[in-house]
Amino acid sequence: MKKNEEYVKNPGRDWLMFIISTIGMFALLIWLPEWIWVAWPFQFTALAGALGRL
Repeated sequence: MKKNEEYVKNPGRDWLMFIISTIGMFALLIWLPEWIWVAWPFQFTALAGALGRL
């Protein structure tokens, strides 16, 4: 049976993506603070998925 959902729940993957994007955000904050906004969509989307809000 084919799923018609675009998003499949996988909290482990979402927590891993949140941790990786948080590390990336801190790296950007240290070396290129003007580009910090680039990490936010990845970080907050992964957090929402990990908390079951997507």
